[in-house]
Amino acid sequence: MKTLVKTTSLIVTLTILFSLNLNASVFNFTEEKYIDDIPFNTNEVFTNIISEQNLAEFNFEDEEYIEDIPFNTECVTSDCLYKQAVSIDFQLDEDRYIDDIPFDTECISSDCLYQKAMLIDFDFEEEGTIDDMKI
Repeated sequence: MKTLVKTTSLIVTLTILFSLNLNASVFNFTEEKYIDDIPFNTNEVFTNIISEQNLAEFNFEDEEYIEDIPFNTECVTSDCLYKQAVSIDFQLDEDRYIDDIPFDTECISSDCLYQKAMLIDFDFEEEGTIDDMKI
């Protein structure tokens, strides 16, 4: 633990000293004279290029309709597909009755509901006695 504290404090100290040393540089650069070696105004050239690009207009002719999609693109959403699926009326044959359950499911479900009802604990507050029976 002592080694970890010493190592951490040494790293932090060296980092602080190194960063302070970088900020205290001895190099002072002198200001250079302006050299006018470009015979035109670059700002004006840039402004002209940008304004020419903004003025460019593109006029496209209307294309003729090409029917290359074999379905109604408006009806691709899930809502439309749902309405299509629900609108189909399926004509299914009536299944014949198969007596494969050897017990009465109604009786079992009522017994289950009774057992669940018996598990519910109803806690009522104790009521005071009201003597309203006069003899």
